[in-house]
Amino acid sequence: MGKKSLFLCLGCLALAWLCLTRVASANQASELDTLLDKIQHTYERTRALTARFDQTATLTSINRQQTSAGQLYIEKPHSIRWEYTQPDAQTILYDGMTLRIHTPKRRQLLQSTIDENNRTNVALLFLAGVGKLRDAFEVSALSSPEPQLAYLLLLPRSSQAGFSELHIAVNTRSYFVERLLIHDSIGNLTEIRLSALETHAALPGKTFELVIPPGTETLTPTDFTGRNK
Repeated sequence: MGKKSLFLCLGCLALAWLCLTRVASANQASELDTLLDKIQHTYERTRALTARFDQTATLTSINRQQTSAGQLYIEKPHSIRWEYTQPDAQTILYDGMTLRIHTPKRRQLLQSTIDENNRTNVALLFLAGVGKLRDAFEVSALSSPEPQLAYLLLLPRSSQAGFSELHIAVNTRSYFVERLLIHDSIGNLTEIRLSALETHAALPGKTFELVIPPGTETLTPTDFTGRNK
């Protein structure tokens, strides 16, 4: 899965989640509603957060896995920065309107615009307290092998979401998401695990700035709404 597609799916689940069964009962539906309210409230009241991420992308078409790691920064109203440090440096930066992907090794900047009407399709925006889980996804509960985590299946309501389903694991004490598993439309899987999560009143002003070295090529492909910019 490409980094742009990841962000669309996209600030961690194991492959075994594929075998988890869906829960269906009136009592459990009520528990699910309560859990969703607590998750939504947790992210809405959080001004900023940082976390380490470890990512494993499984490319099923070529039977290959790619691993990477780095740091995630999120601050309201909708600033998100993915800073890859392993295996190569790469920065993914979103400011509420524009998505920029800077790859120093390639001396390349990929820049796209996210239409205002399609921002709820960016899955990770709810981590910034912006997107509404119930609005963007059809949510159902999955059985959990770990008592400290609640597992949820999120199916995007929009056909333009860029992924087929998103699984998340939520800490039942903090109500922060600790894992995500993203399924794309061609069967690839991307697992993200978040650790060392910290909340902040604010992040340094330069956190969401992107310094582009001279000689960097800027590419502006078709944006996320299907129109050329």
